[in-house]
Amino acid sequence: MSYLYMQGDMSLENFEYFEKYLLEELSTDEIDEFEKKLRDDVQFAQGYRDFLIQLDNTVEAKGGDSADKNSAWKKVTTGIYIPSSGVKPITQKSWNWGKAASITIIMCLGLLAFWLYGISPEKSVEMVTKSTVEGQKATITLADGTTVRLNSSSSVSYPVEFSDSTRKIMLSGEAFFEVTPDKSRPFIISSGELETKVLGTSFNIRSFPDEKHQEVAVKSGTVQVTFPVQALDPVKLQVGDVVIYDHASSTVELEKVDPESIALWTQGYIYFENERLGQVLKSLSRWYGVEFSVEDPRLLNCRVTLKQRDETLKNILEILKYASYVDYKFTENQMIIIKGKPC
Repeated sequence: MSYLYMQGDMSLENFEYFEKYLLEELSTDEIDEFEKKLRDDVQFAQGYRDFLIQLDNTVEAKGGDSADKNSAWKKVTTGIYIPSSGVKPITQKSWNWGKAASITIIMCLGLLAFWLYGISPEKSVEMVTKSTVEGQKATITLADGTTVRLNSSSSVSYPVEFSDSTRKIMLSGEAFFEVTPDKSRPFIISSGELETKVLGTSFNIRSFPDEKHQEVAVKSGTVQVTFPVQALDPVKLQVGDVVIYDHASSTVELEKVDPESIALWTQGYIYFENERLGQVLKSLSRWYGVEFSVEDPRLLNCRVTLKQRDETLKNILEILKYASYVDYKFTENQMIIIKGKPC
């Protein structure tokens, strides 16, 4: 397992600790201590889950043929490249600068199965992790008929078969869910620090590791969201409700939106409503698979309202240019420079 790499805030100490546990290199006492931390330490448990999710992403090298990259960059700069507006089955090949979507079936044994899915530690559960890269989206159908529409740079992990009492999955990134109703088995999504529980409804979850906020927005039905801070009571969301959780301050904000505006990305729309430019650039980076560099950090606080469908990146940048004070420039090293006067 030496090919794995550290990601995010995962320390080298925890990285090696997780490796030894999976390879059964810990003593009996050390295993007991590991499993106790997994039960009692929320941050440690989240780190272990993130570690497992990233297993598939490290098997396949992220680079790609330079000729493919240059060709793709030329399409972006000339305004030809438009990401697919339709959501593709993840089993289809969808290349982005020479990188293929990672599709890996992994086996998670012992405590993880017991902890997440109520399966005895003596038994094993077959887990599937499916991921998308920049500029790619995917549709996944789970064993119960639930549909998951995965946005760019996102991943979802779930068992091949759900247990008789519950349906639990893990999400990193953004996805829109259409959950098959089943009153006897609640559907539970663990996304970062939040847990979303439903019986049958449609809703969007946004939970990227590099963003300070996590969001859950309900398009139909009712969901319950639980927070990691005990002082915060779970909230029940109905149609049009959005809950925004701030990691740093452990605060919650509730908003009301038009349900039709939720998850427009699944229909090929780029949609921002009074959004900070910093967040807009992050989304465009994932959508088109490009990198931005901002000359003046104060530009990141400019507000953007935009709704476009099936547009090239160059056209989107032109719209931003004429609707605000920002300008842009393509560079030879496959970077887009954002410049202009602060708003």
